[in-house]
Order: sequence, then structure tokens, then C-alpha cells
Amino acid sequence: MTNIEFNNKSIAVYMDANDESLMDLAKELSIKLVDSCSSKFDFYLLKKGDVLFLQRGEIKICVDFLSGQAVHRREYGSGNGKNQPLSRAVGLNKRKELKVLDATAGLGGDAFILASLGCEMMLLERSPIVSALLGDGLRRGLLDKNIDHIIKKMTLLTIDAENYFSQITEKPDVIYLDPMYPHRKKSAKVKKEMQVLQDLLGQDEQVGHDEQDSFLTLALASASQRVVVKRPKGAEYLNDSAPTHSIESKKTRYDVYM
Repeated sequence: MTNIEFNNKSIAVYMDANDESLMDLAKELSIKLVDSCSSKFDFYLLKKGDVLFLQRGEIKICVDFLSGQAVHRREYGSGNGKNQPLSRAVGLNKRKELKVLDATAGLGGDAFILASLGCEMMLLERSPIVSALLGDGLRRGLLDKNIDHIIKKMTLLTIDAENYFSQITEKPDVIYLDPMYPHRKKSAKVKKEMQVLQDLLGQDEQVGHDEQDSFLTLALASASQRVVVKRPKGAEYLNDSAPTHSIESKKTRYDVYM
């Protein structure tokens, strides 16, 4: 099988047991299936127990809606969550059960919170590698009675957002964009994990000015109510386009385009 590269990085599926799901994954992604981890490949997809991980060196990334930060954010959101910056940015403080299109789903953290607050979520992820991780997290989430009702509100498609916008038939209420941007602090574990994703995928801010303009313009034309762009606090506006208004948290700013 051909050695496929993503952003000039090589990746393989590592299988240390007879797991047909990993064989299917390697075939689906058209990448090599190997029986050992070595320095030959930059990244490996592998399983520990029932969980799919992306590994680079000693760092492993997975999508887990059953523990850690996801649980904290869900429990916190069940109280006054609709008054929090993300919720207000998408309009949940004014209307319930919004249809939200997360056009840059990534590992699905924000989409999970919005789904836990009642939104019907359509998740788009352009990277088949990240989509595989996210799909695995959704699969396991459906098996847990505590969150299966949330996961059922989340639908995942592996597709580039601009391609999806060009064929959209029913406009969502809100389109949510979270472009990948450089993380300056790399010491914390979560920052290291995000750095691994940036190394694999590249940074959205590296695309040209015209491409950013097209992306935002298409999003604005494809949403029935608003587009919300997540930015680091203090960062420039996407494509230098001033929003209708912004909502800030401690480290993050949500730019709202009506």
C-alpha cells in the first residue's frame, strides 16, 4: 500500500493484534498497516483497549467524551451554561434547539458542549485522520447511557467545509468556525497535543488571504442567522473583517457575524 503523507508527514496504522477494525481503517485511509512502531513514520494510529489514538513520539491523542474536561464542561454547562460566552455567541441565551454547523470540528469539544445544551450539531472535519479519532469518540459515547442522548445530536461528515457549503440545501441557524491557530505556550499537555495536530494538519492561518475571504464569505452566505468565529483573545479578526459584535472569555474571543 502506498505511503500516504498528510502535510508532508508520514502516518501508518499500528496493529499489535488481529483487529479487523484497524485493518478496515488502514484500507479506508489508504495508509500502511504495520506491526511495530519505529522512527520510520511520523505518526501512528493505534488502539489501546477500545480507544483509537494518534501517536507521535510519547504523545497520544484521542477523543474522549466520557471523562476529564468533557465531563466537567458538560456538568458545568447543565447549570448556567447557556449564559457562558460560547452559548451566548451562538444565540442559546435567546433561543433553544438551534441547528449549528461546526465547519471545523477538530476533536469535537465545543460541538459536544453545544449538543449538551440542546443544539442539533452537524460536524464537518476535512482531515480523515482527525475524523477517524472523532468518529471513534462518538462511537464510544453512544455506548454510554449518561451521554448517548447528547451524542445522538452530533452528526459527523468527513468533508472540506467549502465543498459542503457549495452543495448545502438547508441553511443551519449558525455556522461555527474555529480555525487552527498557533499556540504560543507548548509546555502544558493540552498545548502539546494541539501542537501535534498542527504538525499533522498545518495551520489554517497559513492559507492565503483570498482563501480566508472565500471561506468566511461562503459561511456568511450559508447560515440563516449568524456565523461565529472562535479566536484567541487579542488576535486579529479573521480576514480583517470586523464582526457585528464579540463576546470574550478569559482566553478566548467569539466574533459574531449577523
